[in-house]
Amino acid sequence: MKLGMPILFEYNSIEENINLAKELKLDFIELNLNFGYCRYELEHNKQLKNKLNEASLETTIHFYDEADMASYEEVFEGYFKLLKKYLKYTKGLNTKLLNVHLNEGPVVTISGEKNYIYDKEFDKYIEYLIKNLRKIEKECNKYNIKLVIENITIPPYLEKTYKRLIQKGFNFNYDIGHDHTSGDILKKIMEENEMKFLEFHVHDSTKTKCHLELGLGELDINYYTNIAKDSYVVLEVKSSSDLINSVKKIK
Repeated sequence: MKLGMPILFEYNSIEENINLAKELKLDFIELNLNFGYCRYELEHNKQLKNKLNEASLETTIHFYDEADMASYEEVFEGYFKLLKKYLKYTKGLNTKLLNVHLNEGPVVTISGEKNYIYDKEFDKYIEYLIKNLRKIEKECNKYNIKLVIENITIPPYLEKTYKRLIQKGFNFNYDIGHDHTSGDILKKIMEENEMKFLEFHVHDSTKTKCHLELGLGELDINYYTNIAKDSYVVLEVKSSSDLINSVKKIK
């Protein structure tokens, strides 16, 4: 297992995150493109490579949360353009993985009930999704980076989606807290299908709240760390104090 941390909201530079990761003797940092300071430093900080190397840290990349890889062509191409831009900045940063969300897509609420456009148009949706993910995968391969797909919420049509993506041989990131708040649906899919997880987002969770410090929720963390033994594990808590306490507990 390789243990890492996310970019933290309380900080204003990647260097602050590097310093904490070094102090905690972590293996990598997940650089998150949702953070403006992270994007800026990827483009402008010429010392970033040296600072990461001095701290013996690898990196992974977390793409924009809202990026919908099954959206219509113009939207996808906009995100793909950004993806190509930032992949170029990973040169020399020892980047191993690119993480994208499997989002639920557009929703129409009728009489208080959610209805999913991608469920109604599933055949077209799954065709676009697989085609676009392959395109991303091909771009990542140029930099020896592997694509992983992360679970968020999982409405029923996404259960079918996961099974199709498994059949197509994609790699996954298992966010255990997101899954727990969604009813452990991915856990059930995982137990019935052979999924290839290269990354885990580990944090504690209740049925309604996740990203908790380890030990403050109801998850059996040992269960997940046992199946993550050959993977990259991001301790995806949101503050330095929660991270410090979680690293102590997991080690």
